[in-house]
Amino acid sequence: MRYLPPRYLFRRAEILRSIVPGDRFLEVGAGDLTLTTELLDHFGSGIALEPSENPERFLLTLDQDVQARLEVQSSELDAFEPPGTFDCVVSCEVMEHVEDDAGFARSLVQNLRPGGQLIVSVPAHMRFWTVHDQLVGHLRRYDRAQLVTLFSNAGCTDIDVRSYGYPWINLLRLPRLILAKLQQDERSEMTTAEQTASSNHRQIPAGLASSPVRFLTRPALVAPLAFISRAFNRLDRSDGFVVVAKRR
Repeated sequence: MRYLPPRYLFRRAEILRSIVPGDRFLEVGAGDLTLTTELLDHFGSGIALEPSENPERFLLTLDQDVQARLEVQSSELDAFEPPGTFDCVVSCEVMEHVEDDAGFARSLVQNLRPGGQLIVSVPAHMRFWTVHDQLVGHLRRYDRAQLVTLFSNAGCTDIDVRSYGYPWINLLRLPRLILAKLQQDERSEMTTAEQTASSNHRQIPAGLASSPVRFLTRPALVAPLAFISRAFNRLDRSDGFVVVAKRR
């Protein structure tokens, strides 16, 4: 049983409840395909982009049915040559690593069919900036108004910015900061690209990932807390945003 980071589980709950099912999706920055496989429950097929080396190795661990419906490409978004447009484009914890975030947002939207759904997650509020952001290659955190302007200019409508996971994911800030301090010497020697490549799930120490804690980080255990947190989605108190929008 794999360790699933709690912050990911709250983000996952918000994303999956928002999905409008369709024929085909694109995920940008798919990592180890943890979320990707669940997106396939809502779509006939999908393409997963992950610029790290040999992401296809994750696909080979999945069931044959999943492999038949999912294409994995080791590619950045700006080098991707899409075979048409998609019903849904998802990108989690990627845009804050990109220098030209406005261009990145436009590229995401351009891969959508008109009326298609866009789902993006980013870290929230520069007031929450810590050494952790620096060590995982973040260039910025976002405010609600910034995101509305960014995606409106990129061609979106019905932009819904949700401050997900409060108060639970805010409680994770101290453990995340402690982890960053422990990894500071190692990560400070990395380039920004290397920091980005080893962020998110790949930042979790092997000892923690194989510890009994992994039995507590399950979607079913987080689901009631995620449901409660939805009451706070309109407030700006969480340290993470999920943006749900449509292509104009």
